[in-house]
Amino acid sequence: MQAHLQCLQLGRAYDQIRNSVCYPNLNVKICASHSGVTVGEDGATHQMLEDISLMRGLPNMKVMCTSDDTQTRWAVEEISKIEGPVYLRLCRLATPVIYDENQKFEFGKAVQIGEGTDATIFATGVVVSEAIKAKEELEKQGINIRVVDMHTIKPIDRETIIKCAKETKKLISIEDHSIIGGLGTAISEVLTEEFPTKLTRIGINDTFGKSGKATELMKYYGLTKENIIKTIKANR
Repeated sequence: MQAHLQCLQLGRAYDQIRNSVCYPNLNVKICASHSGVTVGEDGATHQMLEDISLMRGLPNMKVMCTSDDTQTRWAVEEISKIEGPVYLRLCRLATPVIYDENQKFEFGKAVQIGEGTDATIFATGVVVSEAIKAKEELEKQGINIRVVDMHTIKPIDRETIIKCAKETKKLISIEDHSIIGGLGTAISEVLTEEFPTKLTRIGINDTFGKSGKATELMKYYGLTKENIIKTIKANR
């Protein structure tokens, strides 16, 4: 069956996705724009902060969220090979290039950056670059952490989550999404079942977004390297 590709804002089409795509398990690929507060000046009505939660809850749906241009091009090609519904979350804000053309990605397998044991930062999408910046700055202060790019959120990479929980002293998740139902929740579910330990979640704290410049909103909601560093240093 030929795959169908749609670009849309999720909130306008949830019923169609649920009833006309996931229920019959059709081979439809959804590339959704306007995710997170980094949509910026369009404000709360256009900043989709619940999409990962909504899509994770749908049977048959797979969920991805990419962090840079290289990973996005790979993901678009990869989802065309997967039979059934896939939701690919895209960011409107321009982001730094993280990966070179030789980077190997695997659907359902997170990318670990670094081997630090002081903390793990699980990140997805636009904030992966902020996590890497925090990692680099903390290394100068003698604090060694690892960043885990969770580009696939459903199915989640349980093996990497458990491995990092066993090997690092602190676990932090960060996402440009509500902390309810998103990446942090997905990780917490794994930890609860497999290796109970504390996870500190950084994200949008049960509120709607605001209108403003994307970088200012990231600072306002704590989606920055500064807040990551502050969180890691707390109660060390």
